[in-house]
Amino acid sequence: MATTEPTETQLREITETDQESSFDMINLIKYRPIAIYESAADNAIGRSGREAYQEYGLVAFPKIIGMGGSLVYKGTCDHQFVGDESQNYDDLIIVRYPSRRAYLEMFNSTEYQEAIKHRKAGLEYRVLHESTPLA
Repeated sequence: MATTEPTETQLREITETDQESSFDMINLIKYRPIAIYESAADNAIGRSGREAYQEYGLVAFPKIIGMGGSLVYKGTCDHQFVGDESQNYDDLIIVRYPSRRAYLEMFNSTEYQEAIKHRKAGLEYRVLHESTPLA
């Protein structure tokens, strides 16, 4: 199922996992050509999907840095080497969070929740993999 947001089950699972260990979130991102907002006023601005996602990032990334997290990697997906077209993404972003507790505090903050409208408007879909570093 192509989506931009976690399900209730997925949110519950992250709250039931070790809250104190650091983890990486691997983001596979597919942008919309033109952002689609719920608000006509936001749509009138005429942002691309990438531009709308950048608006979301203006809130999300400072919050990540402020909690002690970091951007591990950000790059474009230049060439799909293996997989079918449904697995074709525009960007790959890896973010390291200091803990799931810190991630959930950020996720539930008012500022972050308000910024989500830009992510939803800008993305066709995304896949996130919560990952524990092995080394």
